[in-house]
Amino acid sequence: MTVVGEVASAPWSAPSVPEGRTARVRTLIADHDPISRHFLEDALRADGLIDVGAAIDARTPVAQWPLRRVTVVVLGLSQGDLLLGRVRELAERRLRPLVVGLDWTRQHLNDVLAAGAWGCLEKDTRPESVLSGVHAVAHGNRVLSPSLLEYYVPRLAAAARRGAAESVRRLTRRERQVLVLLAQGLSTSEVARQCGVSTATVKSHVSHALAKLGARNRLEAVLMLREDAVP
Repeated sequence: MTVVGEVASAPWSAPSVPEGRTARVRTLIADHDPISRHFLEDALRADGLIDVGAAIDARTPVAQWPLRRVTVVVLGLSQGDLLLGRVRELAERRLRPLVVGLDWTRQHLNDVLAAGAWGCLEKDTRPESVLSGVHAVAHGNRVLSPSLLEYYVPRLAAAARRGAAESVRRLTRRERQVLVLLAQGLSTSEVARQCGVSTATVKSHVSHALAKLGARNRLEAVLMLREDAVP
């Protein structure tokens, strides 16, 4: 799973949550597949730092979802259901949808992200990525399954790639270090502590890096770094 720190530009902007890896995360599961719903519920309840408020059928109107004190909503998609309206409603309520689905396409991914999702994951039989995703999103990060990266930012053509490489080389050592640490899932405060600087300085490095790269957000900036490393 690829994790990137809180993103500065729309449609990715969203409120921050209190930092601290030991904080309990209030979560709700919504999936119209009862087997998937129960699987996710069992997996999340086994995590000592995740409180599952409820596991409900995603087709139930959002107004009936018990969302009090919920931060992250794990929204399961299957059988071609996008439920974009659900994602938009949750985002409008300043909640953080983490979408878990099958058969992703570039259009599906872009639509879900534009609707306000904080993360998109491939649905599989391993709960680790969902557990990590819930914690990452609760701490203000954006997440994508590695298999979805090619859909989010298509690989660059040779000429564009050369231009991107030149932009990457304009980054200072500290700007590159900050982006790499954020990509590892560290929060802004954690990056600041590791680098021995203030959170304001970290945000300044990110802002300068985005301007140099011409990237819309931190996820694109990290992907440009990775693209530059490909022979």
